[in-house]
Amino acid sequence: MSIQSSRCGPDMFVMMVLLTVGTSLSGAAHGAEARPKPTDASDVVHTVTASVEYSTERVTGKQATLAPGEFKVPEGHSATAFRYRWADPKTGRKSDRLTATTVYSVTQRRYMSELKDNPNALLPPGNYKLVVGGQPGAIGTLTYRLVPQTAPPDPSSPAGPQVQAGDRIIDVETWLTKPIHDYNPKIKATYVVRQGKVTGTMDQLVEPPKYANGITCDPIPHKGTFTGRIEGNVITGKWEVKLLPYKMRFPPLQNTNMPAYDRTDSGALKYEIRLTLHADGTVSQTCKGTSETRWEWGATAPVDVKVEPLHSAPFEIPSEHIPDPLTGRWTERTGTRSSGGSAKP
Repeated sequence: MSIQSSRCGPDMFVMMVLLTVGTSLSGAAHGAEARPKPTDASDVVHTVTASVEYSTERVTGKQATLAPGEFKVPEGHSATAFRYRWADPKTGRKSDRLTATTVYSVTQRRYMSELKDNPNALLPPGNYKLVVGGQPGAIGTLTYRLVPQTAPPDPSSPAGPQVQAGDRIIDVETWLTKPIHDYNPKIKATYVVRQGKVTGTMDQLVEPPKYANGITCDPIPHKGTFTGRIEGNVITGKWEVKLLPYKMRFPPLQNTNMPAYDRTDSGALKYEIRLTLHADGTVSQTCKGTSETRWEWGATAPVDVKVEPLHSAPFEIPSEHIPDPLTGRWTERTGTRSSGGSAKP
């Protein structure tokens, strides 16, 4: 069953926040593959173009379709010195501002939010798309230069929590006891325990719900840190999580003059958890904290669908709308040795 949504959908976003408060951590440290030796930098200015075109899908009633511009940053180089121009002839609107959703990384499966108002940012090797919105006929052009990478990634700086010999590594996967509208993502987490203290990081793409009425949503990037402690089989502590910018797309509303438009969502969460590791390998987790949601509306969004760009709210699990704690399972690792389903005192 698809999830129904209003054109602005802030309540649905808050629900998605509640569903993902068991946010995951990336795994233990991993080595980086060797990269080819950088080649000489090029003085060539590279250009990529994207547009909005009239749709040929007459059966669906879709009036516009996106034609993103694809480009690749080769190994040994970074892209920088960005210049952007966008124009929508039908509305007369123009912009030269880089936003958090101007460039999408196919390789990383996320929008490159670090480009926002930062033309000198460095994009690493990978495949990318320039994405623009607006009415049919709107066009955007991005230029950039390739420069050699100064150094390969440092293997001593892992993406996940720092792990030392003798640390306990507890992998946790949580979900709702009862799904909401058939939506119940499994959230993976890894906690590192050292002398009673617990630390961790999070870096996960969470799949969004399935929306009805042709509304689509990108995977939601979560990044955050955790600090706390463990007593017996109970982990307590605090998460600080950022939901990096991701885009929702709304098709034209049939039988109205409402055009297609998009909205960029982002947010932040601060909350405390109580995670109980049961001897049978299951877990239960409660959460309490606050969420902050931000919306950035695309150029073609009608005034009557816009809501306040910032919203803050408390949340709690269990609660009236989610009456049970999160459930799930856990396993434990120490180095390369694995054990499951038993919590050390």
